[in-house]
Amino acid sequence: MIGLGAGITLIIFGAVIGAPGLLAIGVVVDLVWILRSLWSRFGLRAVTYERRLGSHRAIIGEQIDFEITVRNRKLLPLPWLEVEDYVSDSAAFVGRRLEVSDRPGLAILRTTWTLGWFQRVTRRLHIEAQRRGIYEFDGYRLRVADLFASDSVDEERPAKLRYLVVPRHVPVRASAPLSELPGTTRVRRGLFEEPALFSGVRPYQPGDSLRRVHWKATARLGRTVSRRYDPVREQDVLIAMDAQTLPGAFWMMQYDDELVESLCVAAMSLARSLISGGVACGLAVNAYASQSTARWAYLAPSATTSQIERIADQLADISRWASLPYAQLLHQLGQRMPPTTSLVALSARDGEDYAQVLRRVAMSGRQVRVASIGRHAAEATARARTLGLPATICRLEPDWRTARALEMVG
Repeated sequence: MIGLGAGITLIIFGAVIGAPGLLAIGVVVDLVWILRSLWSRFGLRAVTYERRLGSHRAIIGEQIDFEITVRNRKLLPLPWLEVEDYVSDSAAFVGRRLEVSDRPGLAILRTTWTLGWFQRVTRRLHIEAQRRGIYEFDGYRLRVADLFASDSVDEERPAKLRYLVVPRHVPVRASAPLSELPGTTRVRRGLFEEPALFSGVRPYQPGDSLRRVHWKATARLGRTVSRRYDPVREQDVLIAMDAQTLPGAFWMMQYDDELVESLCVAAMSLARSLISGGVACGLAVNAYASQSTARWAYLAPSATTSQIERIADQLADISRWASLPYAQLLHQLGQRMPPTTSLVALSARDGEDYAQVLRRVAMSGRQVRVASIGRHAAEATARARTLGLPATICRLEPDWRTARALEMVG
């Protein structure tokens, strides 16, 4: 009101003494005050801010298109509009630097705009998928100022959006491990037969399909015979990944970031290779997941193609530190797994604290294989073989970011 009063005073005084200069100054002061009042009162009215992601999931190394749009749906132009977008502080944008915010785990993506009346402006940014994880956009703050940027008004609005960065996967080059964990296993007796496992002929039985009749043997023997196949039982595979990468107590929450990411790439590559080969595969990790209240992450074995995406999403969500001892996880899996499920123990540690548990799981009749990665791989492999457990060394060379294959040797 001071500015308005000063302007009116100048206008009256200039008119009384006949000073057109004072009169003009008073008019300008009042106009400036009116404009500033308009931006303060109506600047954020009918202003919308929208985000749009080109994809809600990406593999490490890819980019996600990120489109932001501001609309001014009124006659009053906006010479200066600022948007503070709250996003996970580990997110990365091409050519943009995030600013520190007062909210834990969140940073600010700041953009400024100039909008005319009834104008819409769209900008396209690119998000770099540099690190595995779940990234979230929280609310955003709009701030508008007058032409002189001497006064501003802001407003905070809620808006949730998220995207996932999943581990990369590479082809698996293995001489023995995958072939020793087949999707089906021959048994002496079973309810199911595998058409690929032809084992001879038997007399024709009422109800046999004509496709099953062995016509050449029928002509040669002079009586109708049907093909006989070996019975099989389904064999599932569960990858049990050890999230603890450093020695010591798990509750210290210390981790080797490179080893954690190497384990995730190895688990993702193994799971994709098994499922692509028709083997039902599941995942268990002694780590926390933001989308669950359980002490460890678990996905039951499945051979569907959508299982690959579920495993990738689960690996994107797990923490970088362990939630419980790996030996405890293996013990619980040994109690709940059906006898037809094979276990692949994937770890980056030497196995001193969990090898005996794996041996007990193997003695219960389940197939067990140790897959070791990292600098302790040779030691863990030797320890497992001493206990009579099959073991393999996994290699991602030169590192998990650029490796072209998961080598499984030994």
